Amino acid sequence: MAKESKRHSGRTFKIGDKVRVKHGFMDVDYPDMPLGGWAGTVTDIEGADTFTIRWSKETLKAIHPVFLKRCEIDGLDPEEYVLTGDDLVPDTGGPLDIEQPTKITTRPLSPRDQDDRIRMIFELTSNDPLPAVDDDMLDTYHRYLAKQLVFPFQADSGAEYGHPERVKVIGLGDPDEEPMIDDEYGILCEARLEGQVVTVPLGELDNLKGKPNRQLVDDYCYWFHNWR
Repeated sequence: MAKESKRHSGRTFKIGDKVRVKHGFMDVDYPDMPLGGWAGTVTDIEGADTFTIRWSKETLKAIHPVFLKRCEIDGLDPEEYVLTGDDLVPDTGGPLDIEQPTKITTRPLSPRDQDDRIRMIFELTSNDPLPAVDDDMLDTYHRYLAKQLVFPFQADSGAEYGHPERVKVIGLGDPDEEPMIDDEYGILCEARLEGQVVTVPLGELDNLKGKPNRQLVDDYCYWFHNWR
């Protein structure tokens, strides 16, 4: 979805007009990001003074990378923006004169936000998207969980296959050896089932008992299943 400016004006444009954003205009959602000088084409009109602008290729190349990261995180389309006529002027040509941020304000990470808790593990900021699941990221997550999880703990394993079994998870493998990580199943853990030690994927555990284990495993499952 395109971003939208909430002000109103009597200035009018028509579809196909080339326009630029007035200098001094700041992004509605990211007030540390100026949009002054951005150039594009009117592609849609709502009412008398609300215009959808598709940015030019030159503008997209000049956009600050933090703006693009934020759009990716928030699910916004960086190629379009909705503004009122009061924020726009006709594009008469010439070189772009795009304003750049003078001070980027990074939102503090919140331990109450699931995405932020995962960003903390990878030492990211709120401007960074969550990383894709790969061997290096799994290794980092494994080292974090090996320090944070409290063993043993009870959990269900195999629920997604329709036959959950209650297991006692006893560890993430020998800390002096290579971490138990599988290309398909991610981090593996050791558990006791019917008197035997078995290996089960951490991402398939459910119905954990006790904090903080429940949140730690839920966060891992959320990341592993959505970013691989």
